[in-house]
Amino acid sequence: MKPKVLFTDGEGPIVFKDLAADITEKTVPGLFPVLSFYDDYLAEVGAKGYQAGDTLALIAPHLLAHDVTDEDVAREAKDAKVCLGVEEYIAGLKEDGWTVRIISTAYSQLWELVGKHIGVPMEDIACTTLDLASLRKSFAANGVFDATRNAEKNILGLIPLANQAMKEVDQGKSVVEVLGKDLRFTPLLSVLDELYWRKLPSIGYQTLEAVKVIGGKRKIEAAQKFARELGVGLSDVAYVGDSITDDALHARLSQENGLPIAINGNQYALRNARVAVATKDMRKLRPVLDAWQQGGFGEVQRFIRLNGASFLRDKKGAPIAENLSGAHYDLVGPSDQVGFRRILDTHREYRRLVRGAATARLG
Repeated sequence: MKPKVLFTDGEGPIVFKDLAADITEKTVPGLFPVLSFYDDYLAEVGAKGYQAGDTLALIAPHLLAHDVTDEDVAREAKDAKVCLGVEEYIAGLKEDGWTVRIISTAYSQLWELVGKHIGVPMEDIACTTLDLASLRKSFAANGVFDATRNAEKNILGLIPLANQAMKEVDQGKSVVEVLGKDLRFTPLLSVLDELYWRKLPSIGYQTLEAVKVIGGKRKIEAAQKFARELGVGLSDVAYVGDSITDDALHARLSQENGLPIAINGNQYALRNARVAVATKDMRKLRPVLDAWQQGGFGEVQRFIRLNGASFLRDKKGAPIAENLSGAHYDLVGPSDQVGFRRILDTHREYRRLVRGAATARLG
């Protein structure tokens, strides 16, 4: 039997709120999707020192340049909504002796609110600390704010080009192929590279040092720290994630024979997961976790063979919102391109549906 240990991502599996995206959209409309796309590219090419999710570091100078405060971020966090079934799911795990740790890219302002709501204390949450007051004090005299606002004009002027690039990725091309190799999109890449890796560092603002984001390999480090504290190995850990920030940890757990689970995942979350669950109700994760605890991956495979084959489809073959069990359970095999595409299509639909299934706002 496995120890009752669950590590989980936060935004997606626990709470519906992209705090960074929402506060950025209110500050500089249209900027965040461009930076998120750029984040995918930098993570995929393995840019030096860059980890998936460092978008949260990229937006910091923009927040500073537009006088956003820590209090503004905390107020925005109050619009968070927990996903359907989360309170019962987490409470049930804890009542049955499970240890729950959250490893989230999101800012600490979100988790100070959500953690309290679901009964997970801050010492059991690894997340990104954002201290705009300290950053503003450190860089107010450096010209960082003016440089950032000036660059924004160029970035925002390239939004149509960015939209075209994102469309091509949606149609099946890789982000590296599009943004890194297609000369049509060189102006977009150049203006972003210039701001974050040349202009800002030249005036003393080191983009990735100012805000240390918990994403990519830093999620692995957080998982290792929690595992050591609990006296377990990564081979004993089940982890639930849904995005590119979880990909590195999914890959590491797969190597260690742990259990990475993609829930309503995108292609990055799915490619290194061992199990995929598509559902609006987070309580549907519990049977997979129980199977893992009782008999390891073999028992998980048995559960999915018994429960994962019943799919409902519309007349055109597209996945319907719910199947008979209220969830789609799959074993993930990226080498099976047809099967992987089916899983990805199903999870895309559920990522859209989760917004409508989220419960009332917390603040």
